[in-house]
Amino acid sequence: MSISINSLSVEFSAKSLFDNISYIINPKDRIALVGKNGAGKSTMLKIIAGLQKPTSGNVAMPRDTTVGYLPQHINVSDTSSVIDEVRSAFSHVDKMRARLDEINNELLTRTDYESDAYQELIETMTSLTDRLAIEESENFEAEIEKTLIGLGFLRSDFQRPTSEFSGGWRMRIELAKILLARPDVLLLDEDRK
Repeated sequence: MSISINSLSVEFSAKSLFDNISYIINPKDRIALVGKNGAGKSTMLKIIAGLQKPTSGNVAMPRDTTVGYLPQHINVSDTSSVIDEVRSAFSHVDKMRARLDEINNELLTRTDYESDAYQELIETMTSLTDRLAIEESENFEAEIEKTLIGLGFLRSDFQRPTSEFSGGWRMRIELAKILLARPDVLLLDEDRK
């Protein structure tokens, strides 16, 4: 599951940030991008995460690769508790359930059992059912608690509003969400002064 960065170039206002950069990220690689402010480190991470397009070149990665990206500056909701904010890492499970319900409802009304479209729906339903069974076999609450405690939170912090925490602690809340999503690739954009 290598990620290939191919001839990336980025220009802002006709000024080159970087030009013709190529490299490969192999499984289990741990890579640090080091450089002065404005050198393009955050831009490179955003491109790999798929959040920004390069001027030229591309990033090639296997189709089902998931990328977790923790930016330098984050927006954590100020209207929820720590535990509720972190639970949002599992919103994809709700989306899978909703999609499965849609497919089931559609299958109830269809009669074109031999068509390719019907077979495609059946395959999608089977795949979603399998993925959902794996996801739901996890004990979300135990995983959330373990992750938050591992990041330095106390159990008494779980019900506190996120608005009571400093920027560094909010960053940990966001990191907990990313870790719980178990991405294949983890990109941490950290600003060291």
